[in-house]
Amino acid sequence: MNKFILSALSGVLSIAASATSAQSHSEMETTIVTATRTEQAIADSLAPVTVFERADIERIQPVDLQELLSRAVGVSFVRNGGRGANASLFLRGNQSNHTLVLVDGVRIGSATLGSPSLTNLPPELIERVEIVRGSRSSLYGSEAIGGVVNIITRKYHDTDGVKPMLQLGIGTQGGSKALAAISGGNSQTQFNLSAVQENTDGIDNTESKFGVHGDKDGFEQTAYNLTASHKINDRASLFALYQNSRSESDYDTNCYGTPFAVYSCSPYSVSEVNVANIRGEFQLLQNWLLTLSAGESKDQSQVKHHYVEPSAVGVSGDNFDTTRKIYSLQNDWLLSDSHVLTVGFERLLDEVDSNLNYGEDSRANKAIFAQWQADFGIVDLTIGGRNDDNEQFGTYDTGNASVGIQLAKPVKLIASYGEGFNAPTFNDLYYPFYGVATLKPETSENRELELRVDQAWGTWGASYFQNDVDELIQYNPATFGPDQIKGAEIKGLELSVATSLYQWNIEANATLLDATDTSTNKDLRRRASKQFNIDADRQWQQWGASASLRFVGKRYEDTNNTDELGSYTLVDSAVSYRFNEQLKLNLALKNIFDREYVTARGSLGDYQAIGREAMLSITYTPK
Repeated sequence: MNKFILSALSGVLSIAASATSAQSHSEMETTIVTATRTEQAIADSLAPVTVFERADIERIQPVDLQELLSRAVGVSFVRNGGRGANASLFLRGNQSNHTLVLVDGVRIGSATLGSPSLTNLPPELIERVEIVRGSRSSLYGSEAIGGVVNIITRKYHDTDGVKPMLQLGIGTQGGSKALAAISGGNSQTQFNLSAVQENTDGIDNTESKFGVHGDKDGFEQTAYNLTASHKINDRASLFALYQNSRSESDYDTNCYGTPFAVYSCSPYSVSEVNVANIRGEFQLLQNWLLTLSAGESKDQSQVKHHYVEPSAVGVSGDNFDTTRKIYSLQNDWLLSDSHVLTVGFERLLDEVDSNLNYGEDSRANKAIFAQWQADFGIVDLTIGGRNDDNEQFGTYDTGNASVGIQLAKPVKLIASYGEGFNAPTFNDLYYPFYGVATLKPETSENRELELRVDQAWGTWGASYFQNDVDELIQYNPATFGPDQIKGAEIKGLELSVATSLYQWNIEANATLLDATDTSTNKDLRRRASKQFNIDADRQWQQWGASASLRFVGKRYEDTNNTDELGSYTLVDSAVSYRFNEQLKLNLALKNIFDREYVTARGSLGDYQAIGREAMLSITYTPK
């Protein structure tokens, strides 16, 4: 399969290089903020990044955020069933709680699980997504060992009054979706209010047909997003965000009563995520920008039951209510046209409220960080460091350094080093009959060498990375609890190419991964050694079309590498037709060949994958 992936990429490169109608991608300059916490052109960033713009989201028409992210190099997912089921993000083979997820720069996620509910972030409310791969603990602290995903919510960029928008969709599996939005503003004040409502009858999440497990597991969600900005004067601006998402998801599991008796039940989870933030940007001097931010995210979930066996004793639903409060101050000084100095302070407070007894229910973390970005012509340099004072685990220092050398006009070589740390989750430490209170924080060292080439026909790149994680915490299905292994070595090669060929935009990427337990030399569970994506899209006047192929190689479900999960290939497509400036029709087709595949197994057998799907929608944007 290595040969297949490399041959496929080589073929794309060869075709693109010979195409006379290719258009340079370098003409389109994209800016990012996540890699350095400052705005910079993506071409100037020394970090490996992937950006999905709003136009990409509308072209792909993803059913959820997981589908969108899975098209990026180095990203893989494990989902416990159909729509709304728990999903775990693995970035570059790191643990699911090793990727920090932000919404408009606000840290989100469950303090008990250590990872966010990505299901509660519908793509209809997203303006763009920035994915930064590699350790970013020197800027963001805990949870950023593998990288950072920053989700930028829908914004309004015009100054031409108020504009409404309505989208209605209907699909397979009893699916329906409705989006309503209104945006407006002038040169000083702008706002966007968007709301989404989604329903699906779903699929049976597991292969088990025992008792009530053979039913369909439905999903419904209501979410809305409000953003606003106000320019006080030429030197001061305010920004505000509030997002709420509430969902109900059926799932299959055994219900345990007292004392550990198994009963028939039909459980479902009620999940709610809230994110709020207010940010002020103040140009104190011509070369001094001060940013103040106060944010809060809440992650609430509760287990309920449609049905419980009448004889059941002690069967009840657990509830988890976690809050993350974060306050930050950041100073950016433009020392010259070629040098930027960033110094900041951050305070994070995690709180847990549950019907279960946790040994600790709060944890505070204070941090200071600094970063210097320099441009010496053919050499670029970024150096940074951070000190985290964790209330529970003490002080941790992390640093990073990256140097980029312009070998020739189209060729850039980048070498990077980054340290990381990650505090154990409240579940790993204190969940009843599961947690281990003596667990230590994980630490890491990441090294990387990247080559970027930007030519007339398009761009291509290759990146080799190695992340050594000490004291790694992982779930062991054999013991039904967390293990803290001595360490893990995660290394890999990422390849990517983008070009335009006869008016078709083509992008392809591949990830070759080797993620092993250094003590046993066994593969870390659920990590595929090979992944491959290829996307193509084109516009013809009113028509638009896109297609994608995703290959995921074999993985192991268990830590002993005896339970293998097979490889699979998925093909998706989307078509759009614009009747006029106000009316547009979209058709999205997912898993066209109805491929059956498994990403995880549990006590009830294989978690089922969603089969062939279709969604037909119409968008109305009146003038």
